[in-house]
Amino acid sequence: MIEQVLIVDTETTGLELDNGQVIEIGAILYSLRHQTTIQQASVLLPAKDNPAENINRIKSAALATLSPSIAELGIATILDMARMADVVAAHNAVFDRKWFGSTGINGALLPNLVATNGDPLCWVCTCNDFEWPNQTRPGQSLIELALAHDIGVYANHRALTDCQLLAALFDRMENVQAMFERALRPKARFTALVSYDNRDLAKQAGFKWFSDRKVWERVMAVEDAQQLPFRVRCLEFLAH
Repeated sequence: MIEQVLIVDTETTGLELDNGQVIEIGAILYSLRHQTTIQQASVLLPAKDNPAENINRIKSAALATLSPSIAELGIATILDMARMADVVAAHNAVFDRKWFGSTGINGALLPNLVATNGDPLCWVCTCNDFEWPNQTRPGQSLIELALAHDIGVYANHRALTDCQLLAALFDRMENVQAMFERALRPKARFTALVSYDNRDLAKQAGFKWFSDRKVWERVMAVEDAQQLPFRVRCLEFLAH
């Protein structure tokens, strides 16, 4: 049984490791048993500038003058929170996860989020691995899901604010433990074998079109792929 979850969100200056860096990390230690927030933290990280300032509204001037000691203290706090968690949850976990244990454009290395025994924590994606009661399609944004579940949205694109929205969604669920157990089922990356005329079937099932390779792909639970109304090809099995 999963007792505690570390909800994580990052704000970055770019979308990929070779053109961006993390400038903010938000985290909430959340109790699944009691469906409540235990601890929350947020920290800005030093950077020379922020090309994404118009999106996340994190001022470049503030990042340029930050003391490294502030960042170190904030990261240490989040690592301590991770050691009390059983799993990491993020909305679009593929994006957030890649910044931990990797060296970005600024050469900085964010440490992996690890359990008490030193093993890396499993990650689950609340965007792609979860089935929310009021969602209208797979892969909805966090803002769309919050509004669909009658949760007010007063801000977005700040790390802790997004973590708080996700925690509020967990608060509303009747059996959030079962949702996590379902999300942790074995997964694989699949290609949808659909004709051009049937492409909407793949889109409705949450598959994404990659124009460079001309394929519809999605990561999903193996057993769910067997229930799709069209054939798929398994590309690779994935670890959490």
